[in-house]
Amino acid sequence: MQKQKARGMAMLIFVNVMWGLSFIFSKTALSEGMSPMTLAFFRYALTAVIMFPLCLKTEGGIRLGKWASRAFVTTLLGITVYFFFEYSGLQRTTASAASLILALVPMMTLLVRVFFGRERISLLRWGAVVISLVGAYFVIVTDGSEGAGTLAGNLLMVCACLCWTGYILTTPKLMDACSSMRVSTWQAMAAVITLAPFALAERGAWVSVSPMAWLCIFLLAAICSALCYVLYNDAMRLVDALTVSLSININPVAACIGGALLLGEKLTSMQLFGGVLIILAMVLDTLETSGFFTKKQG
Repeated sequence: MQKQKARGMAMLIFVNVMWGLSFIFSKTALSEGMSPMTLAFFRYALTAVIMFPLCLKTEGGIRLGKWASRAFVTTLLGITVYFFFEYSGLQRTTASAASLILALVPMMTLLVRVFFGRERISLLRWGAVVISLVGAYFVIVTDGSEGAGTLAGNLLMVCACLCWTGYILTTPKLMDACSSMRVSTWQAMAAVITLAPFALAERGAWVSVSPMAWLCIFLLAAICSALCYVLYNDAMRLVDALTVSLSININPVAACIGGALLLGEKLTSMQLFGGVLIILAMVLDTLETSGFFTKKQG
């Protein structure tokens, strides 16, 4: 069990580093003139092309049987609607700010489990929730002269957070019943269908884009989608949902470093302070759930 959990954590670290960098790839493609849902469509069209033959070879097919309806829900939450909000938000804010806002997912997951799953949490964990929300306030509402982002873009990222929270909470049972390769391939192919109408609706805004934009799309499809979704779904078999949600905090670190080095982005001092609060809240929550403070008292 310890080896399996370690393997799952290694997968989550790699996946979340790449997903952090995906903000950089996506922001670059969008800045080159690619429309949001067109970008999402090409990303998953290429992902489906890569994964379908692999799935046929390893799984013999992509049918999910009675689990198809749940897989469709997860596709809508984790791909179609999620990327509508994320890419629309990225057009209006920085990759760094967007990634920090996405770090709200663990606290959103916790709150859903408390209010709808009637899960009881300690006073310290409630404190972590409050700290996280205060940090989110500074990141979301601050719009400094250095171009740290707009309120509209940041609020769209909050909506993306809600979608990803739903994805985390609805996927584990699906992963218990079907292989991660089969599910990920099914989701990619379903996403092509669900994203197509939105991409066609943007055809009036289509322009010729640079090879750099297409390179970013390839990296998004081959690594951030095809490889990472398989690893992420597989990791959800090996570690609990809360650990999965906490691992997403690797995202903003990778995105902020990438944004600074590759895009020249800067966070305002208040946004940086808010980001520190969000990550601090995650650390406190992780220590509390691991029994760290109980062991100290003992």
